Amino acid sequence: MATENICARRRFLMVVGGTAFANSLGCSDPGGVGPEPIGDVSAGNVRDLAEGSLHRVGSTPVAIGRDSNGVYALTLTCTHEGCNIALDGTVDFQGIHCGCHGARFSANGDVRGGPAPDPLVHFAVEIDAAGEIMIRGEQRVDADTRTPVV
Repeated sequence: MATENICARRRFLMVVGGTAFANSLGCSDPGGVGPEPIGDVSAGNVRDLAEGSLHRVGSTPVAIGRDSNGVYALTLTCTHEGCNIALDGTVDFQGIHCGCHGARFSANGDVRGGPAPDPLVHFAVEIDAAGEIMIRGEQRVDADTRTPVV
C-alpha cells in the first residue's frame, strides 16, 4: 500500500481507536483544530438550565450543559477545520453535529463520527451565589469536570 494511502487513512484510524497503530505508520501528525478563543462568557442562570440539557450560547462557539453531576461547558469549534458549530450545526443533549463537513460528537464532546480527529475541549464553569453562570474560556478542564449545582 502506498504511503499516501496509509496517511490518508490515519485520521480514520485515530477516530476509531487505532491511534497507536496509526502513529506507528510513520505519517506526520495532522492534528486537529483547537478552540476559538472566547474569553469569559456569561451563560445565564442555572435555574434556567435543566438537567439533561445542552445549549449553544448565542453565536459564540461554546455550549453550556447540565447532567446529573452538574454544569459543564465545551467549545463548539469543530476539531476538523474549525467551523463554528453554533452558527452551522446542531447542539442538544442527544449530541452535537457540525454542519460544515458532518463531524458528530456526543453531548460531552467525544467524537462519534469523522472527519473530526479530536474531542471538543471543555472549559471551567463558575456559578455565583445568585446562580449566574460564567464560562471561563481561557481555562481548560478535563471532560469529566462538572460544577455542582447547590
